[in-house]
Amino acid sequence: MIPRTTINSTTDYSSINKKVDSKASAADQQQDRFLKLLVKQLQSQDPMNPMDNAATTSQMAQISSVTGIEKLNTTMQSMMASFASAQSFQAAALIGKEVLTQGNQMKFDGTKPIDARVDLPANVSNIKVTITDKNGAVVDKITLPQQAAGAAGVVWDGKLDGDKLAAAGDYFISATGVKDGKEIALNTLTWQTASSVELAKTGVNVMLSNQKTVAFSDVKQIR
Repeated sequence: MIPRTTINSTTDYSSINKKVDSKASAADQQQDRFLKLLVKQLQSQDPMNPMDNAATTSQMAQISSVTGIEKLNTTMQSMMASFASAQSFQAAALIGKEVLTQGNQMKFDGTKPIDARVDLPANVSNIKVTITDKNGAVVDKITLPQQAAGAAGVVWDGKLDGDKLAAAGDYFISATGVKDGKEIALNTLTWQTASSVELAKTGVNVMLSNQKTVAFSDVKQIR
């Protein structure tokens, strides 16, 4: 009978079992633990019944896969950070300019007509636009012709009944239309001056002169 033998190798494994630095990645730590376990298994295995090569290969493939995923996640996070940084620089260029975003507030200076947009779905008719003051009083009504889906332009000249100009200040726009025989509310877009930008966790935000905040991706037009 062949005596059972235990392998007690004197090979220096310090290069494999080195202390993991506290700043090491999760993948590096997991890989280090795997290698330590593998070496221990090799040291204590039965020479007459060694570890199965297929099992060892499978274990190594798994740790390689985990390491690859960790590196991919790190790369993606780096790319997202770079993208957010690029967006913040682009958004910073908006400061002081007028941007078109979804909203209903308009600033009238007392002389110049102001324009806005009405977001039209397909097959909408009988499009009516209402302008109100800050107290909710109706100051003007505008009818738009039926047109294709998209952002339809609307201009308010600032005039009241008798061609008298409205006072300078904030006014509000709303719109309705008829679709499939039913009246529906329509989204409106107005111009506001971009006052500052913010790099938030969810992305780049643009602060507007009316104290509202919109996502940089929601800016439809710049002028």
